[in-house]
Amino acid sequence: MRISATLLLLLAFVTTHGQAPTFKKEIPKVDQYIQQLMTEWEIAGSAVSIVYKDKVIFSKGYGYRDVANKLPVTTKTTFGIASNSKLFTSMAAAMLHEEKKLDLDKPVRTYMPDLHFATGELDEKLTLRDMLSHRSGVPRWDAVWGGSNYSLQEILDRLPYMKPTMGFREGYLYNNNMYAAAGAVTAKVNGTTWEQLIQTKLFDPLQMKQSTFSFEAAAKKEEFSKDYLIGKVDKKLKEYEPDTHCDCWAPAAAIVSNIEELSNWMMAQINGGKFKGKQVIPSKAIAETIKPNNIASKELVYDELFYGLYGMGRSSTDYKGHVMVSHGGVISGYRSTIAMLPKDSIAIIVLTNTAQGSSMANATVYGITDRLLHVGESAWTTKIKEVIRKREKKSEREADSVRALKVKDTKPSHALADYVGTYEHKAYDKMIISLEGNHLRIQHRIWNEPLQHFHYDQFWSPEHPDASINYSLRVYKLHFMTNTAGKIDKIKTGVDGDPEVEFERVKE
Repeated sequence: MRISATLLLLLAFVTTHGQAPTFKKEIPKVDQYIQQLMTEWEIAGSAVSIVYKDKVIFSKGYGYRDVANKLPVTTKTTFGIASNSKLFTSMAAAMLHEEKKLDLDKPVRTYMPDLHFATGELDEKLTLRDMLSHRSGVPRWDAVWGGSNYSLQEILDRLPYMKPTMGFREGYLYNNNMYAAAGAVTAKVNGTTWEQLIQTKLFDPLQMKQSTFSFEAAAKKEEFSKDYLIGKVDKKLKEYEPDTHCDCWAPAAAIVSNIEELSNWMMAQINGGKFKGKQVIPSKAIAETIKPNNIASKELVYDELFYGLYGMGRSSTDYKGHVMVSHGGVISGYRSTIAMLPKDSIAIIVLTNTAQGSSMANATVYGITDRLLHVGESAWTTKIKEVIRKREKKSEREADSVRALKVKDTKPSHALADYVGTYEHKAYDKMIISLEGNHLRIQHRIWNEPLQHFHYDQFWSPEHPDASINYSLRVYKLHFMTNTAGKIDKIKTGVDGDPEVEFERVKE
């Protein structure tokens, strides 16, 4: 029996193009590319995993988890995943939504009546979906918890003092405090702590046994990585200065994990919630976290990427004709990027222990996608470094513009001793101004800095060259104010980039 040429061609298509790709030819190129990025971005240690459908097709550690002792990164090395914790919080909320235990679109105070915000409109209308998609209109207010060692409840108590700077549901303002509050609400609905909620609903079914909820807990286990930064002035790799961490931001940024266990997490995402044959996450819950609620990016930074849409705990975009769902993470010196290409059944996980690692992690995700899907290899290091250079130049110009406002040869309106005292704001607690020799000094939480006179009644703490990459460093710009009697009674300041507030002198 003869087989026509047309049928032969059809059979050839079915047997070759119909088979799932193995990526055997691409993996060595991926490995070589990551090694190149490690050098180009001077990363101390990194771990990368690629999941295809229900299998891990690549998983490898690079560099060191402990540089001084030459301890290598392996696939079991744990890193802070920072804001990639948000998807765990969002997924748990979406699961409770599917279980009819809560409604993502009902006012959040339905479930926690004692929760209050800065405006009556937020009290009346704010939902979990709003909180998880950054559309409350309330900006970061990250300095409220920075260095505080607050409990989660103490953050909730301070929400009424975090005023919005944008209209409700008017746009995208990233907010860790809203995620912390959302975690508290889901925990209350579940009748547990947030940690217990994530442990039972996600960690346990996904066999995430080494993953933890704090650096302290991770350090007690094997292979927890140290974190590093490259100094801007000396250009040397050094350990990141220790931060004070608190339970307050756990639902937003606390999870510590490794690429082995995060591969399980992403395997379930790719396969509609199934892991090792079991339905551990409802497929509708996964879809709920991807569904766009907000516009995260209205700027086309790179030709390869479209505008960003934010769901709950992750954003979506088009990458060279492919849907890409991803999120980044920044905490202390740890950086992470976790991406999924749902139509291609691919997930990519990149964890690093170096403060400059966000760029490397993004370049890794994009470059791996280029090589696996054969969509052309963009020069990502060159592209990203050019964007960084432009942004740094812009920041320098803005800083120079502020410094140029300094009026020379002015003096404080009062004797320095008159500025001494304790000042307080209900969101930030106490700020103590003392006199040391012939200059003032500020003590606020873990920071104790000398103050330099800027002009008139304004004083600044010293600017540190590594402040933009080491978030435990900050500059205080204080404007002392007088009452009608002419006495210093307030300090106006925007703490670490937060909106301006007034600290009032505490009566002694």
